[in-house]
Amino acid sequence: MNLGKIAVVAAGVALGVAACGSTSSTSSSSTASTTAVGPALYEEATTGVTFTQDFNPYESSSLAHGLNMTSLVYEPLYEMDALNPATSGMHTWLASSYSFENGGAELAITVKSNVKFSDGSTMTANDVANTFALLKAFPDADYSGVPTQSAAPSVSGQVVTLTFASPQYTNLWAILGSTYITQASAFPIGTDPSKGPVANPVGTGPFMLDSFSTQAVKFKPNPHYWGGTPPESEVVVPNESTNNAATEALDSGTLDWAGNEIPSVVANYIDLNPNTNHVWYASGNTVTLNFNLGAGNGGATGIGDVAVRQAVSLGIDRTVLSSIGESGYEAAATSAGGLEPGQQKAYPNSTYANDLPVDSAATPTSLSGWTGASVQSVLEADGYTAPANWGTSTEANCDGTVVANCWNKGGAIIKFSIWDPEAFSDYWADASEISGQLQGLGMDVTTDNATGGYTQWQDAMNNGQFQTALHWGAGGNIPFVQLDNWLDYSINCTGTPVVCASGDYSQFNSSAAQTALTQYEGADPTTPAGQSTINTAIATLEGIMATQVPVAPVLYGADWNVYSTAHYTGWPSASNPYMDPSPDDPELPYILMQLKPVAS
Repeated sequence: MNLGKIAVVAAGVALGVAACGSTSSTSSSSTASTTAVGPALYEEATTGVTFTQDFNPYESSSLAHGLNMTSLVYEPLYEMDALNPATSGMHTWLASSYSFENGGAELAITVKSNVKFSDGSTMTANDVANTFALLKAFPDADYSGVPTQSAAPSVSGQVVTLTFASPQYTNLWAILGSTYITQASAFPIGTDPSKGPVANPVGTGPFMLDSFSTQAVKFKPNPHYWGGTPPESEVVVPNESTNNAATEALDSGTLDWAGNEIPSVVANYIDLNPNTNHVWYASGNTVTLNFNLGAGNGGATGIGDVAVRQAVSLGIDRTVLSSIGESGYEAAATSAGGLEPGQQKAYPNSTYANDLPVDSAATPTSLSGWTGASVQSVLEADGYTAPANWGTSTEANCDGTVVANCWNKGGAIIKFSIWDPEAFSDYWADASEISGQLQGLGMDVTTDNATGGYTQWQDAMNNGQFQTALHWGAGGNIPFVQLDNWLDYSINCTGTPVVCASGDYSQFNSSAAQTALTQYEGADPTTPAGQSTINTAIATLEGIMATQVPVAPVLYGADWNVYSTAHYTGWPSASNPYMDPSPDDPELPYILMQLKPVAS
């Protein structure tokens, strides 16, 4: 299971785009049909989500976000392809251009003038300014991770200027690509927009809500859509409780597009009808085991100790997770620094490229600052006593009932659970494998099923009500996006008790990480000095990831994408990779407007 976006690019190219206001002018109208002649399109991005009639774009646990269908109704200023950092990967959408001013601390956005909301009212620059003003005024509503604004947005004609506390060359993904513009009259500035459900959303997107039930949400074309009439007569998002249920729906032809993992996808889906059944699992982000480092560690013992987190990471056999839990579709993570393979290639001098052991028995030659480290060496150096009969055939699994069978320090053992929904069949298999592996290595690790599915699980992640959990990475089109999501406590976590709804679920609060992130986001990538600063910042952030282990990289997540050409063609594919292919926000409007109905 993976809902994150990915980043697979050379750093110099990627960062150069972030500083440039000239972008592709491709819009939805370039290939859209003039009439909605196609049949209903059935799609699902994830499974196990509790269906409640809430389409609030500012509430991170709303149904719209849970099902990754927010952008059917609400749209960003730019459509950005996470697979393509070049100029061609940025498409003007609700904005026609942007430019940085004042050394990158100000971003001037020119808003398109031909856009209407689904109720027929005109979208103006004031609606854009109001959207960002809400994110400034109410941190809990900042679902997209827009950086701190030092002044209220200003409007001059069709230009909205955002002013930030520091330069923001690297944050276009959050600002332009992941923030959905809302109607100022529906979300007045004096009220926290993240509080309370939105039952009947009004947005600029190609679709609008038609009907809601606990079994399916149906969307009809927006008659006022600025990009033309969508080719789909209807978009239906059914309630699929598990990955297996979604697989059965795909096999029976009742789903056109899905974002879930299918074991043995060739035999179980493609071979059923090779003419219409297709898959493209694009290179992914980094899936991690997140440790709760907030007060009390969620009730876990030991994980607040950095040596324990290092040992846990060393003890995970990632190859088994890849082959069993993910059916070989997601590769084992090889870098404790967190960058996925494409990013590692962009930084070939990284100390942390390929530094993780291929399995728990391996002893790497260079491991994240702890050369020659192993579970045993790390824990013994930290004062832990080895389990009885450690390393022999009579060593017993640590299940918490006998302290002597576990690594312990002063009688306290390492004890935590892995919190994920069983509905995420791949993550659940991964969690079970990790539990068994670490019990065999003297740690009392169990699994904890989020029986309430995605909603319960994500709420607990946001609120720090877990011990550890597997979660996909934030992705994005440059390394900053994912590193910022893991490490930027100042942006991601707010309130008392702490809520980390935009990321940093571990509640990792590091002044060194904050400094490096600030240096990274403030460096102009078009200059040699700026690029040097960026390289140094990335190395620092990788080092923090590798040595402090706020999260442990375990897999390189695929952007799950299974689709049928029985009813529509024009899907992004390996041979036509025009957009990140998953049925996720924010690329839904871009992809849906490119599809072509198959003649009946």
